[in-house]
Amino acid sequence: MPKVKVAAPGRQALKTQRTRARLIEATLGLIRGGGFSAATATAIARRADITWGAAQHQFGAKEDILEEILALAYARFIDAMSAPGLLGGTRSQRAAELVGRMWDHYQGDYYRVSLEILRATRGSRKQRARAWEQRQGRAHLRVVREVFPESRLTDAQLREALTFTHCCLTGLSIERIFEARVSHIERHLARIARVLQEML
Repeated sequence: MPKVKVAAPGRQALKTQRTRARLIEATLGLIRGGGFSAATATAIARRADITWGAAQHQFGAKEDILEEILALAYARFIDAMSAPGLLGGTRSQRAAELVGRMWDHYQGDYYRVSLEILRATRGSRKQRARAWEQRQGRAHLRVVREVFPESRLTDAQLREALTFTHCCLTGLSIERIFEARVSHIERHLARIARVLQEML
């Protein structure tokens, strides 16, 4: 079967991609450096070195940039969980690897900024955002079922194990923001992995 050539994006498409990337990076940088309130429309446009009108042409509204950041954070999480090397080994090894990958993801800007966005917008998020979060939850369950195919947990039980792991790692991640140095990170991660393995 002949290979189908995929056309490279045109000049305008590349310009659009670069502009969108600059807006996302500007928003990430502002929230990372000064919290959610620092990412005003004006500040985002200024940092991306474009007008707010040009930003609206790309995203429509600031909320759409925030939704894109959440979607990208989630895609990065799924990519990390789907990378080779997570499906082999004992249950203990897989639990440790899963926790390690989650921890690495939770240290990144996308996750930390996502926490800020979700906290700041929790009262105003629309129905479509809630539906999107439900889709994420289902995808998380699929990933964990692939990693632990021998587990006979119900979806509710598996969600409980994931929630426990997520809360522990998020708490540890937040602690690192407030404390310059958190002792015994590796021991904490090993403990979380052991409990996850037991729950599975």
